[in-house]
Amino acid sequence: MQTIRTSKKTRFLSASAAFFLWGGWAFFVNDDGGGDIGATAAITQGVYSFIVTLLMTHCITFLFNRLSTTTARIILPPTITVCTTGCILYFIHHLAGTPSIALTIAPALTVAFLFSLYIVSTLHTTLQHRKNDRLRS
Repeated sequence: MQTIRTSKKTRFLSASAAFFLWGGWAFFVNDDGGGDIGATAAITQGVYSFIVTLLMTHCITFLFNRLSTTTARIILPPTITVCTTGCILYFIHHLAGTPSIALTIAPALTVAFLFSLYIVSTLHTTLQHRKNDRLRS
């Protein structure tokens, strides 16, 4: 089986976008107008989102390349990755003292799942093109 990968540029741009989008969201939903709670939540969420986005693409690609059926390749990598990272994210926000954990992480996890489906779709399309190219050769 041929290994399929996502580009470094895609991973970095996605991680950077996640940092700003979800860090900003965390600040917005946790800023009570005073203190550092909003900033702490923003930094916690932004840094976690950056790192996890990089890891998610790697984990999804890793799982995708080890599964043999199309259905498993499409369903399992996003589900396993988002459930695992969601549990870790909840725990980190709990430790950081984020007051609105559910409101902070629910949109990010929803988008993470959609992003995961996009990555799986891209990997699947790349695999199909490679198979078609081999058949033509």
